[in-house]
Amino acid sequence: MKFWGTEEEAREFKIMLEEELKEKIVIQIKKYQIKWYNPIFMIKKAIGKWRKILDAKALNKHIADFHFKMHDSIEVKQTIRLGDWSISQDLSSAFRHLIVQTELQPYLAFEFQNNHYTYRAMPFETKQSPIYFATAMKPIMQQIRMKTEIKIINYVDDILLLHQNREYLKNMTQRVIYTLKYFGFTINTEKSEAEPNQIVIFLRWEWNVANATVKTKPKKQLLLLHDLYNMRRWIKTGTEITIKQTAKFVGKLNNLKLQFQEVSLFLNIMDQQKAQAARMRGWNTTMIMNKTAIPDIN
Repeated sequence: MKFWGTEEEAREFKIMLEEELKEKIVIQIKKYQIKWYNPIFMIKKAIGKWRKILDAKALNKHIADFHFKMHDSIEVKQTIRLGDWSISQDLSSAFRHLIVQTELQPYLAFEFQNNHYTYRAMPFETKQSPIYFATAMKPIMQQIRMKTEIKIINYVDDILLLHQNREYLKNMTQRVIYTLKYFGFTINTEKSEAEPNQIVIFLRWEWNVANATVKTKPKKQLLLLHDLYNMRRWIKTGTEITIKQTAKFVGKLNNLKLQFQEVSLFLNIMDQQKAQAARMRGWNTTMIMNKTAIPDIN
């Protein structure tokens, strides 16, 4: 599958590719070694920088599903205590620290200017990459928790540190950074905080740890409420939807629990029905949600 893009995008892609070849994130391979081609293209971020995208949508359909509990915004709310101080840290190019098994690398291949390449390091775009990364980070986070008294919540490459004492948190943050660097990670200083704060952006929510409250942008709140409206409409009309689609909606709508307690019952019943359907018929099937899942939410 050849590169998609303009001449400008091809130039930017070549620069990134050469850098990744030097760092052995990507390696060149022979055409006969390839077992799966993936489309690859560039997108321009809001800040003007380019980002290289491996389109693994087709590949992901052939990757087996397995469930793994990731830290989420609900856990953040449960962890924060009134009067906490916080510091957030962001890891730079975190996934390149995971090496793909040799026999699986030919499935991550792409073509650029008649040459063939594949990922040696784990790309972000495969659906299980965040799970593998979280698994790799778990013992590191455990070591940090054992040696400090700070509370730590990490979601992929975002890390939130919490403690009631501002100076203690500031000092221990340097120990956390040292530990992460010891294991080969690089801190993204542009996205990380150097000083403790009581208002922090984490998982796209604005957390006020001084009074343990949370809020989101009005636009995001409207989008979530729109998803909730759609799901209720499908339930009322008896629309058949896939179990995976239900799981996706439950995951997205879980964010509403932070601001609307009335949503909890609705989502809990939905989640129970989804789990029951998955046990009985498997994840690759459809279901019709029982109307008892609709509470009295305006």
